[in-house]
Amino acid sequence: MSVLQKPTTGKIGFFGGTFDPPHIGHVSIANQAISEANLDHLILCPAYHAPLRHHQPVLPVEVRLKMLELIASENDKIILSTIEIDQKKTCFTFNTLQQVRKQFPSDELMVILGTDQFEKLNSWKYCRELARICQFLVFSRHSHQVTPPIIPHLSYQHMNNELIDCSSTEIRNRIKNNQSIEEMIPDIAYPTFKDFLSN
Repeated sequence: MSVLQKPTTGKIGFFGGTFDPPHIGHVSIANQAISEANLDHLILCPAYHAPLRHHQPVLPVEVRLKMLELIASENDKIILSTIEIDQKKTCFTFNTLQQVRKQFPSDELMVILGTDQFEKLNSWKYCRELARICQFLVFSRHSHQVTPPIIPHLSYQHMNNELIDCSSTEIRNRIKNNQSIEEMIPDIAYPTFKDFLSN
């Protein structure tokens, strides 16, 4: 699995993250981004290990990929990319987007970020270079206003997204406390996740 090889000219969304596990909030943001920004395709790109994350993912790569593959199968505009997983190391978004740009040389690239990550974009490696090659599509996690970081050439669009109270951290905590998480995982991916938990 990799990024779609078919040449296009339009808007490509890039939605990266650990997806540990992928949940209904991720799906909602992906679908709303496609609709609101009029994206031709949206790339779901799971990280092998996110640069600013201190702990290793709980779910194995194979489980995260299978869940995302099932999620992507429900929307023909969503593409699953294994660019970062295949490298088996921590990757930086700027480097990944340079590879995406080679496959989509004429498209506008939009990186999808939550307000929390967008507001600390200055702490990202190559943030200035990144701002030169893409725009940011920023979704709200809470109701507060977004405060854009001071970065030259920064261009962003704030999504008017539905707020969904769901996070991968909460799901992992619920599992530890033997609480239900079924309603937080997309129906199509839940059997795969359930199988992992039962092993």
